[in-house]
Amino acid sequence: MKLATILPLVALAATATSAAAVEPRPDPNQVYVKGVNYNGSGCPITPASAKVVLSEDKQSFTVTFDKFIASAGPGIARTENRKNCQLTIELHIPGGWQYSIALRTSVGDGHTTTTEMSVSGPIAKNYAIRDEIEFTSQSWSPCGEDRPVNINTSIFVSNTKNPKAGGVLTTDSVDGKIIQKYQFQWKKCPQTKA
Repeated sequence: MKLATILPLVALAATATSAAAVEPRPDPNQVYVKGVNYNGSGCPITPASAKVVLSEDKQSFTVTFDKFIASAGPGIARTENRKNCQLTIELHIPGGWQYSIALRTSVGDGHTTTTEMSVSGPIAKNYAIRDEIEFTSQSWSPCGEDRPVNINTSIFVSNTKNPKAGGVLTTDSVDGKIIQKYQFQWKKCPQTKA
């Protein structure tokens, strides 16, 4: 009889503990993008080629590129091998909160003969790269200030090991875009003592 009474209480305590483990978050209505600036060989200003959208819960934002294409091969200029995009995203963050970027996921399409890092060739398929940033390595925004998020992204394709070969690291063939998703980590600012 006592065991039957204890088990529901243990289950209730476990549920309460897991519910309490939810990380604190600011009011999503107080987090918004104030402005976006970008430029680079992979994201020309004209025509507009990059877009930033905050998720509804304000736990992440997505950057979508329309012109981010690097290629290498016979007859392709070396200037086409590397493309970059420098983005500055001005965020409004409510007072008493700090943020850092905890996770980045990139999705696109690649056709190469060899590549380095997380994408290995030869490939002819979509790719997804996920970079998780350790909590101790994260750089936090200052408390009580709106600070821009600065992101410099580059892609590179090389055929130096086989000059007759070619490769393209380009937009996803399904929707014509390279997508990068950045996930926030939030924490309350420390209370100052009077």
